[in-house]
Amino acid sequence: MIKLSGLRLAFDTGFLLAVDSLKVRAGEVFAIIGPNGAGKTTLLNAMAMLVRPAAGNLEIMGQDALAAANKLPLRRAMAAVFSQPYLINDTVFNNVALPLRLRGRMDAAAVREALELFRIAHLSERNGRTLSQGESHRAALARAFVTRPKLLLLDEPFASLDERVKESVIQDLRKVIKLSGAAVVLVTQDQAGALTLADTLAVLVGGRILQQGQPQEIFSRPVCKEVADFVGVETILPGRVSANSENLCSVEAGGHTLMAVSGCAAGDSVFFCLRPEDISVSLNADAGGRRNNFKARVAGVAPWGLQYKVELDCGFTAQAAVTKQLVDGLGLKPGAEVYASFKATAAHLIKRNL
Repeated sequence: MIKLSGLRLAFDTGFLLAVDSLKVRAGEVFAIIGPNGAGKTTLLNAMAMLVRPAAGNLEIMGQDALAAANKLPLRRAMAAVFSQPYLINDTVFNNVALPLRLRGRMDAAAVREALELFRIAHLSERNGRTLSQGESHRAALARAFVTRPKLLLLDEPFASLDERVKESVIQDLRKVIKLSGAAVVLVTQDQAGALTLADTLAVLVGGRILQQGQPQEIFSRPVCKEVADFVGVETILPGRVSANSENLCSVEAGGHTLMAVSGCAAGDSVFFCLRPEDISVSLNADAGGRRNNFKARVAGVAPWGLQYKVELDCGFTAQAAVTKQLVDGLGLKPGAEVYASFKATAAHLIKRNL
């Protein structure tokens, strides 16, 4: 559906969007995540033919989108949803019907179907300006799908929603996407939403795609420190591999010898990476078979979504995610002495250049 290569787009500020290669297949949900200012919206606008790259190739649905004299057929085969719904001062029904009217046709059955898919049929006669945030986003999504687009572009579509409403909208959108068979490109900072929806994930930082692939692979096996930082790897220690025996590496880091399963060689300089959810906290030294087990002192405890994040001083600083029941049961508070443990398979090594 989308194939781009060598795309370059420069700005007076000195920012350069440089994407060497990106492909979106038919029926695929391709999510692009990254921090503010990474270039996500600029990249999406290039795919939407709203900005023209200074260099590169862009194919949309098999056509050269940059060379096409008449881009209207391509634009009509796609739809876009932005972080703000931008509903007109009219009924919800007429808001959803708007793309059909702009195309010079009307299909009331298609409008009713779109309203039903996003569970807002009961709001069809309400003025779009009177809807709640969640209802407005549902109306915007219904409007995008009413023309049965082959390609849907989503720019931070859930940014203004609270968690409960966002989860509901994302679940409904996931069902509709699968039913429609449309290819979807989603750009967002919302990692949870991207994980729920995406078949393929790309991490964009500083105008460049640093990694793309299966979502779980990127979150568990980032290829560089910048990606690890963004996807929530909170324990990142510089170290050096001292030995490797059948892919079980001994790593000198943080004043300890840490064990990790990796193909890195002895002598390699690495970042030793651990996600918070992979670190266990207990009151005794029994690590339950884990190769890494260290005495630690609790440096801090803070709410973290439905869990708590515990900062641990193990000689190095580590962050562990635990349940409220564990916080209460172990009496976790600053100054408490505990043991931190994790499996060698949970650790991830990233080679670093000195």
